[in-house]
Amino acid sequence: MQHEQEIESIISQVKPWPEEDRVALAYLILRDMRKQTREPAPRRTLQTALGVARGSSPAPDDATVRMWLEEHRQDKYG
Repeated sequence: MQHEQEIESIISQVKPWPEEDRVALAYLILRDMRKQTREPAPRRTLQTALGVARGSSPAPDDATVRMWLEEHRQDKYG
């Protein structure tokens, strides 16, 4: 590690700090690193989801959907 002496100096400076302050410093460092390493948000997510949901067959017509609902109700309620 090329900054070992600097790191040791920083650690010796923060060692007398209260535990809460050292934890807060560690959190801030990790949060800053997360911003740098986080992957960018995926693109075209909605279009991809719509494409997956579309399927390969045509959409059912209203009569077919009503029939499915009735069959479901019959199975559920008798």
